[in-house]
Amino acid sequence: MAKLTIDPKLVQAKELNVELLKQLQVFQAHPITQKYWALGGASGWLGTNTTTIRTCPDGVGQYQHFVNGSIYYHPSIGAHEVHGLIRARWQSMGWERSLLGYPLTDESACPDGIGRFNHFQGGSIYWSPSSGAWEVHGAIRAKYSSLGWERSFLRYPLTNESTCPDGVGRFNHFQGGSIYWSPSTGAHEVHGAIRSHWASLGWERSALGYPTSDELVVFGGAARISHFQRGSIYWSPTAGVRVLKERVRVHVKILETPVSFTINEQFAAMQEVYAVAGVRVDCASTENLNLPTLKDVDVGGCTMGSVSSEQIILFGNRNFVGTNDVVVYFVRSTVPGYNGCAAHPSGRPGCVVVRSASRWTLGHEFGHVLGIHHVNDNNRLMTGNGTFNITNPPPDLTSGESSTMRNSSLTTPL
Repeated sequence: MAKLTIDPKLVQAKELNVELLKQLQVFQAHPITQKYWALGGASGWLGTNTTTIRTCPDGVGQYQHFVNGSIYYHPSIGAHEVHGLIRARWQSMGWERSLLGYPLTDESACPDGIGRFNHFQGGSIYWSPSSGAWEVHGAIRAKYSSLGWERSFLRYPLTNESTCPDGVGRFNHFQGGSIYWSPSTGAHEVHGAIRSHWASLGWERSALGYPTSDELVVFGGAARISHFQRGSIYWSPTAGVRVLKERVRVHVKILETPVSFTINEQFAAMQEVYAVAGVRVDCASTENLNLPTLKDVDVGGCTMGSVSSEQIILFGNRNFVGTNDVVVYFVRSTVPGYNGCAAHPSGRPGCVVVRSASRWTLGHEFGHVLGIHHVNDNNRLMTGNGTFNITNPPPDLTSGESSTMRNSSLTTPL
């Protein structure tokens, strides 16, 4: 009997044709099917299909459900899978007809290695074992993104974006804080002790209204502040939480740079004390002045209502300064020698502070400008014995001194 032989070239050609046929099948398959095969098909984690490929209720895209998830397709986006609790959240919102629209990604691991997310046309859903799955979108999502998503101090969302009780704004709560948005303020985060105090006051329905800033560092120090529509909340390790409803605007003019304490350190100390009075300190501008003959400025007797010719010239430098704003001039020294002097020409409120002044001199001299006077008590900001002799920092303000400061014409409501 003759032996059957097969030409190896034909075998090779057949194998090539089979492979080509497979590739052609993939190429011709629906994008949902291609995605399904890419994820392992029936032997992959999605499992077998529970529906055929169907048109979405919005009439634009298509979908197919599987035992362990779904694949959604949009002509301009492509096909992406959603599954688990993220899919359940999306389903509860209305699938592709919700504000989220179609998925832009498959479910993916978060960079922190803990949670999972899907991005959608109109937002995102984030999940972690401790928080569950919640959506974020719009300006709140943009703020969350700018802070670093789940790797920020906010960590994972704890709510969907929700309407505020006042019916105006929107919010998401997160593990580490909240983001609040309103049409007039935009989206800002609030967290920690400041958030807790704002919550105790009634959130956006409180007298403060919505946040107008994120939490900010106060003059480079340890203190923090958040601004709101009608005030600010200040926190420091020593002062705790204070609500600030008034402010003073300060302009800095530098003839000589301070050497004992930086300008920021002096402002931080001033704010620490003024917070007790409910007064916010705003540094509105900083300018270097080239006035060598006034670096050692003659202040005469440093008496309110009596100024020298040099003080008149110095205090005439009020670039960018409003009528009720106060100017602080940092100089090398005064003649005679003081740490500072609050005597100023009429209509030009301000003070001078020398470069070797103490941490508390700025707040002390500014206090004089606001109408408070010396006392014989080294626990107080207004001690007449020199601010280097303050014995219990931060120094105190009495309720009467605080009231005088708030009632000054140079102090304005927030």
